[in-house]
Amino acid sequence: MRIELPSPLRKLLFAAAVFVLMGLYLGLSLRAYLATRLAAVPDVSSLQRAIRLEPANAEYRELLGRSLESSGANLDDAISTYMTAVRLNPYEARCWLDLAGAYQVAGRTSEQEQSVEHAVDADPTTPHVAWEAANFFLIQGNREKALRHFRVVLANDPEMVDSALQLCWRATGDANQILDQALPPRPDLYLSFLRLLVSKQEVAAAENVWSHLIGLQKTFPTKLAFPYFRLLIAKQEVAAAQAAWQQLASVNPSLQAYLPSRENLIVNGGFEENVLNGGFDWWDESNPHAALAIDTGEFHGGTRSLSVTFDGQNPPEAGIVQFIPVRPNTEYQFSAECRTEDLETASGTRFAITDAYTHAPYVLTDDSLGTNPWRLQEARFQTGPDTNLLLLRIVREPAAPLIRGKLWIDDLRLEEIGEDRRH
Repeated sequence: MRIELPSPLRKLLFAAAVFVLMGLYLGLSLRAYLATRLAAVPDVSSLQRAIRLEPANAEYRELLGRSLESSGANLDDAISTYMTAVRLNPYEARCWLDLAGAYQVAGRTSEQEQSVEHAVDADPTTPHVAWEAANFFLIQGNREKALRHFRVVLANDPEMVDSALQLCWRATGDANQILDQALPPRPDLYLSFLRLLVSKQEVAAAENVWSHLIGLQKTFPTKLAFPYFRLLIAKQEVAAAQAAWQQLASVNPSLQAYLPSRENLIVNGGFEENVLNGGFDWWDESNPHAALAIDTGEFHGGTRSLSVTFDGQNPPEAGIVQFIPVRPNTEYQFSAECRTEDLETASGTRFAITDAYTHAPYVLTDDSLGTNPWRLQEARFQTGPDTNLLLLRIVREPAAPLIRGKLWIDDLRLEEIGEDRRH
């Protein structure tokens, strides 16, 4: 749009107005620039000069408050400066937290609490604000408020999850309270809490968290549950481990193939499924001198077998094991197929089954040597009165001699023998 200026006087007045406005703008810009430069030097005199240039700037007041507080000057001056900052900008959580910190140093707890509450009101979802609020209420002994703020941290800051859970557990020692008040219902957070409890060997609390995790009915990576199974097995909680394995398969249908059956208590006995390395599937404990591999070119049944290649050293075992829940005082039938190629040693490989806890032996098959086609190994045994978990291994007894060559195993089975088969 064009502005008509019909007379020289009007043109002169317009130009003067433009120059005045430009001067005001440049003056304000210069003040702001100088204030910014002064505030970049965090000493009291520079910040005071910046404030004189920009008296409505809450950030400079906050910086001055910090400088006064850290310099050991009059704490009341720092508090007064912070209070001016929050009056100028009550929506900046950092200002409220700085004021709370100054109140803490001054021993003014009630004012500190009010400032923390104002900080949370100003910024209720930012993790670092919630973290400071949670720690304040934790120190004050108000666990419910602390847990409520830890919930914000846990929901929004993955890097702080472990630290927050550590503090929650240290403060309460109560899994139910943490689940109810601090943990959002997410599998990743429940698994982090479960990992913490497993590391602390807290079996009952871990079982509680596991139950809540399964109750979410959401899938999660199977391997993240394996530390929990190791804890249950180590603590001889076999029934709980069996139940957890069934529950895991209920939320992760791909695990259905890894459930034992009445016909075969050994999971993945034909190695047709990928080895999970945990739970009630095979555990890979191989070493450099006994290389394990799934072989799709050599097998007895199905389309795959497990091969073990020995390099000429003296590993005592093949390095793959499986835990098998069983019943006490019960008769079982074991069978497995094995094949060897150029297996040179004075002490070959054997299938061994022992009590997982007492190591009482139940099965030790003949050793395999040389080059042989697929051969069936069988054994019948009865568990003892206290046996509820077996350990299946491929061992060498004695273990000292060197061994070189290759072994294949396939179609491993373990079946409970009923009354009709006992005679």
